Amino acid sequence: MSNNSFASRFQELKNIFQEITHLRGIRRLLDWDQETFMPQKGGQNRAEQTALLASLIHEKMTSSRTGELIEELFEQVEPKGPEKDEFVCLREWKRLFDRQKKLPASLVQELSRQAVLAHRAWAQARKEADLSIFLPFLQRLVELSRKKADCLGFDSSPYDALLDEYEPGATTVEIEELFLELVPALKTLLSRVQGAFSSRQNGLSGKFPIGAQKVLAKLAVDRMGYDLRAGRIDTVLHPFSTKIGPGDCRITTRWNEQDFTEAFFGVLHEAGHAIYSQNLPQEHYGTPLGESVSLGIHESQSRFWENIIGRSRPFWKYFLPISRGIFPGELTDMDLDDFLRIINRVKASFIRVEADEVTYNLHVYLRFVVERELIEGKLSPKDIPERWNGLFKDLFSLDVPNDALGCLQDVHWSGASFGYFPTYTLGNIYAAMFLKAIRRDVDQMESLIERGEFSLLSDWLKKNIHCHGQRYRAKELVEKVTGERPSALPLIEYLKGKYTGLEAGE
Repeated sequence: MSNNSFASRFQELKNIFQEITHLRGIRRLLDWDQETFMPQKGGQNRAEQTALLASLIHEKMTSSRTGELIEELFEQVEPKGPEKDEFVCLREWKRLFDRQKKLPASLVQELSRQAVLAHRAWAQARKEADLSIFLPFLQRLVELSRKKADCLGFDSSPYDALLDEYEPGATTVEIEELFLELVPALKTLLSRVQGAFSSRQNGLSGKFPIGAQKVLAKLAVDRMGYDLRAGRIDTVLHPFSTKIGPGDCRITTRWNEQDFTEAFFGVLHEAGHAIYSQNLPQEHYGTPLGESVSLGIHESQSRFWENIIGRSRPFWKYFLPISRGIFPGELTDMDLDDFLRIINRVKASFIRVEADEVTYNLHVYLRFVVERELIEGKLSPKDIPERWNGLFKDLFSLDVPNDALGCLQDVHWSGASFGYFPTYTLGNIYAAMFLKAIRRDVDQMESLIERGEFSLLSDWLKKNIHCHGQRYRAKELVEKVTGERPSALPLIEYLKGKYTGLEAGE
């Protein structure tokens, strides 16, 4: 094939996937509207709209012409040849094509339709703490997801097929091995530090007007590098971030007038996602070089900003004086050490998104166990509360009072996002590993943060993570950046060091 012929055919394939990317952006816009402003009675029509879009995307993705171009072009490029960018694109396009080709269009449509209908049922069930409202939808989504796994194929567990959608190349066995290393260490650390911070341990008190909270949140994310001219912050039941397209990366949160930190850390988390999305190479939008590596890498960015930076002493040495000015009276007498103990207090609790750094991954582990058993057919949806509550008791020594504080608290299963939860822990592991590399590469990082200077930190993330798109798979990228293979040990060491420092007032 001549160079001109290759270039023209590659451009044809690129155009197809750019159209697919635009359709996905439209789908995400509909999902954002569903969570923010859609009227309650709009659910049925929205389900049909999203099912149609899913069908159009699937049809375009799996067309005979798409397959012909991928097969023909993939044979012409070498990983290290002059067309290495094209190789990366073709490698990832082939992966997507091969997965989608195995899925019947009817299954894709039905999963999309049921996910929209299930979301409304989940929201109502959560509000009323009554699983029975959501159970028929959940049973259908589990059934469809198991069919999806069967269509995709797997070596050892059907959960592998679903996990691969969110963390390409990861396996259930690998995730289990990480948890086997992590969970015992976390339980030991939890028993040591839970309740150790006696100073104002119950948290903040007072009233923090939502308008003032928004001022502080926008100031913080602006400092971090989130471009609000290319984004916005809205209010939802379950916070999320979404990329509609270049110049449009939106975040959401939920506000609490009794504790401004609930929304604040939620905004930092979602801004971490959005900053990653905003910094992906826009010139490659519509190709794998303009897409994020995996959800684990995505979560590493959100958890890094929310916790490693956002709950650190240097961060609040800069932001606490500002916060005192924004919330006059509420924080005037707040000592920095007291505040750090409050926002980093460790306490077994029911809600994952409000959990501290020590207990958070125990929540994720519980969900990994439950949804793996669901997909492997070892657990029936109707038996989830019993299984959930038993695991929760073992991990946290707490009795779950109702399903709203238990198995109904997360939105993910209503969207058939089975396989998503482990990426949260992968994100924490990757973030701790990136922290070691940043401390190696960026001189006086803590001193810069104390002065509210985040540019060198942001530049490091852009240079080492954001700019690559999907050039590297997650494990390969982590090893390239840190010099180490993914392991739970850096996260364990980070947590032990942090809480030792907090106990010592450092």
